[in-house]
Formats: sequence, C-alpha cells, structure tokens
Amino acid sequence: MPLAVDTAGTLYAAVSGGLIYVSRDHAQTWAAVGSPVPPWTNRGAGVSVANIIPAGAGGALYAILNQVATSGFVTRLSADGSTILYSTYLRGHPSGGAFLEFLAEPTALFEQNWISGIALDPADNATVAGITRASDFPVAAPAQSANAGLADAFAATIAADGSKLTFSTYLGGSQDDGALAVGLDAKGSVILAGQTWSPDFPFSEQLQQNYGFGEAFLTKLAPPGPPSITAVLNGASFQPGIEAGSWVAIKGTNLANTSPGRIWRTDEVIGGRMPTSLDGVSVTIDGKPAFVYYISQSQINVQAPSDTALGPVDVVVNNNGSVSAPATAQLQSAAPAFFTYYGTDYAIASRLPDYAPVADPSVVPSTVAAHPGDTLTLWGTGFGPTNPPAPAGTAVTGNPVVVTMPQVSVGGVPVTVIGASLTPDSAGLYQVTVQLPSTVPTGAVAVEASAAGVTTQSSALLFIARP
Repeated sequence: MPLAVDTAGTLYAAVSGGLIYVSRDHAQTWAAVGSPVPPWTNRGAGVSVANIIPAGAGGALYAILNQVATSGFVTRLSADGSTILYSTYLRGHPSGGAFLEFLAEPTALFEQNWISGIALDPADNATVAGITRASDFPVAAPAQSANAGLADAFAATIAADGSKLTFSTYLGGSQDDGALAVGLDAKGSVILAGQTWSPDFPFSEQLQQNYGFGEAFLTKLAPPGPPSITAVLNGASFQPGIEAGSWVAIKGTNLANTSPGRIWRTDEVIGGRMPTSLDGVSVTIDGKPAFVYYISQSQINVQAPSDTALGPVDVVVNNNGSVSAPATAQLQSAAPAFFTYYGTDYAIASRLPDYAPVADPSVVPSTVAAHPGDTLTLWGTGFGPTNPPAPAGTAVTGNPVVVTMPQVSVGGVPVTVIGASLTPDSAGLYQVTVQLPSTVPTGAVAVEASAAGVTTQSSALLFIARP
C-alpha cells in the first residue's frame, strides 16, 4: 500500500482500487479524498496507484499509476528462419477504464491488445485478428472506425513487405468482444470467429438472437472495394471547376486507407518538391501527377499540376494499387474562390497593416470587424495565370502577379483592387488586396470576385461595422 507524508505531517495512503485516503491526526482517523483512476468493479480490473507524491504548499497530490499492458506483434521470417523479413508491433494505447471479468470469458479478452489468429493470402499479405481495449488502435479502410466500448475484436491486414496496413477495423459493441480465430475465403473476405458479451454487437443476416452473455459469433468482412470518386471540386468553394495549379478537393469512398486523415509532413517535402503520394495514395489530373496535401477515406486535397489543357479532363485516384474509374473535371483558365473560416461562410481576410483576421467576432473567435476605408487582403485560389508563371508542386518565390486583375465587390459595391498575386513560400494561395470604400454596407455582406469571366462562390461573406 503506497504511503506518503507532506511537510505538514499529513499522511496519504492509496488502497486497492486506487482510492486515496488522508489522515491529519497521525493515522488515528482517515478520510477518503478521491481516486486518480476509474473505480474498479466487482471482479474487475483496472489501473492501480504505484506511488503518491505530495508537492507544494497548495496541497497538490501526484500519483504514479501502474497498468499491465500487452502489445500484439507480427514477425515474418525467411523460409530457413535465419532472417527477419519484417517485425512490427500492432497495438493501441492502454485504456484506463475499469471492466468486469466473467469466469466464462477467454483470458485473452482481459488483455489490452492481443492477437489470436493469423491467415495468409496467396500474395503473402498477413491478416491477423484479436482483441483490443484501445481507443486509438490503427485502422485502415475500416468497417467500424472506433472502439464501441471496453474490448472490441479487430482484424488487420499487413502488406507482404510489412510496410503498411492495407485494412484494419474494429468489430464490437458496448461490452467485451474478441476475435479468437481468423480465415480468408477465395475472394479475400476476412472471416472472424469469436465471443461477444455485447447485447448491441453488430449483426447482419443473423441466424440466432443475441443476448450479450458470452455468445459465439461468426462475421464475414468483405475486402475494401476500389476507390470511387463522387465529385471533383474547387478546394476553396467546393464547387465544380478547377484551374491548373489551384487547390482541388476530391470526394468519394475508399480514397485512402489512412484513418483518421492526415496532411503531408515536412519531411515528405523533399528538395522543395511537394509529394505526389501519401501512404500509397496518388492522384492524376489529365494524366499528370497532382501534389497530394491531405488524404482520408472520403476526401483528398491536392494541388492540380501545371497544364495548358482546357475543358474536361480525367481525374483518377490510386489507393495502394487499387485504381478508381476516371471522374471528369472541368479545367478552366481561372477558377477563383475564397477560402472560408471552417464551418462558416466568412471569407478568410486580413486587415492591413497588422494582419488582424477579419470576420464577425461572435461567429469566429479572435477576429475583428472590418471598417469602411480599411485595406484588406482576401485569401483564395484559382485566380488565373501569373507573371512570371509559378509551376505547381513547389513553393512560390518572388511575387508573381496575376496577368489580369480580378474585379471585386463587397455588399454589391465595387471596391478598389490594389493588387493580386501568389503568396511567397506557399503553393496555389492567392492574396487579393482591396480597399473598402466609405459607402460599403455594414453587417454580414457578400464578397465576390471575378476572373476570366468566372465568379467566386456567392456565399462568401465579410463582416463590416462602422468605427
């Protein structure tokens, strides 16, 4: 039982289950002061307190916690056993939650991460299955993307060279569930057998009713299908029409195995050249590789490659060798759009010269209202060719100015355009600087710009107030 005493002579003790008691009368009486860990339950298991440390005059109390945690691993050896071809952990972080142990439960269900079975396909990809209590177990193209509670079964497929997960999913309900065996059919479907204690275990085409008290289950998971593109859109307005060198959003399903999504890392920008592939996901537009900034299962953001073509072009996604059917996008000489603050229609704008962000402060925290006479920079993409040209896929150098200045209105009133150019050290990011006239309307008003006969999204707003 961990004990500690502070400088005032107060005693602290941690008992089984993590509850901490305090005594201020030399251990004659004790009072419970709480626990730094979830409570244990009947026949339960949880985190224990290994040590307690009182610190400072303010009565702060620190606890060192102890938890036994297991990790799965998969190792592939050469045929003669002399060489490790790959070896990897397969795990999530331990859960601090308490849970019930039933005598009828397989002991594997008590572990934090556990591999119960393995199966190989003809290409030597390894599919493993087991149990995890983690909320951050790695998933890829999952049938169930999150832990539904306590222990869940999992299935995961590791590429033959050990370089990546091509498939990984949770499977379970609100109580303890685990996969105890795994197999593959001729079509590559994953077949799991296990035990569930969840009354809400996910069933389909159910042969018997589930009561959530230790039933066996058999589940067949179809392999992920090829990527499917449902829309190719301007990356700022999310409307049709793209320009070479502009930002593009691709929507669909099975676009990537990575979950949650991610952007490129700085180490993936090599020699100033932006990546054309992330986690095995690549995109071509008009047959040319695009520069991949963000990937997820349902959306990819790319910078369109440099191209002189105009009109309909094919867009294709390659997800680790699985290729989508081509989708058609309209490649235009300009496709202007303003970026907006997340979850709002307010165009991202900066007040000069202090670059204070501009929007309605009641909607977008830490922003300020613009005033008549202010000089603002609006941030967007697709505002057309520049002089000198700026090739896609590399950071902009210098100050490439647009060949044709856009026309801008705020609240229906034309405003003076001071300049429009690509932003140095960025990619595909235009800055359009304007001065608001004294006659500009106040409140949430529309801001629009046109370039090469194409107008920005009509929904974009600026927030204007009188000084």
